[in-house]
Amino acid sequence: MGNDGLLNETFVDLLRHGEVQGGSYYRGVTDDALTKRGWEQMQQRVNGFDDWELIISSPLQRCLNFATELSQQRQLPLMIDAGFQEINFGDWEGKMAAEIEAESLMRFYQDPINNPPPNGEAMQAFQQRIQQSWQKILDLHQGKRILVITHAGVIRYLFSLLLKIPTENSFAVQISHASLTRFQCFHAEPNFIQLNFHHNHF
Repeated sequence: MGNDGLLNETFVDLLRHGEVQGGSYYRGVTDDALTKRGWEQMQQRVNGFDDWELIISSPLQRCLNFATELSQQRQLPLMIDAGFQEINFGDWEGKMAAEIEAESLMRFYQDPINNPPPNGEAMQAFQQRIQQSWQKILDLHQGKRILVITHAGVIRYLFSLLLKIPTENSFAVQISHASLTRFQCFHAEPNFIQLNFHHNHF
């Protein structure tokens, strides 16, 4: 891409929340808060980034509490978008993997579209709302540098969508606590999306 395209670039940084209270279990819409360590992980991750113009956050407090403080510290506008909320795991909410039938979990990871969690959110609905929220960023905030604070499942689906990875293969992408991924979006015909970097240290 040449320099003449610079005005038509949008930078979107996807930041996963840090460590969460309650331990490691299927936490989709369960609204747990960050641990102290989780807060520190996110603070360390955003240090050195000073060019954001807008923060967009999932409404769940493990994202929103940090987003609110960061927006106040840096005097940046904050938008809450439920489209970037984690998937609802239904009957699996609050359960460890060992508490769930192994065969059901295997079917979900092998073919999540046709084997969603019982009484959970359909994968198609999850993907559709993320796609709509992503398109809204490109339509309404073209040319800006945006921080989206969200969840591992959301980020994996955006990898799948933007890099054309099959949904089931997106589970191979590790999204650690407080990892940050940048997508550089060129508004040309057709649109071109480039993965700029993927920091996954924590």
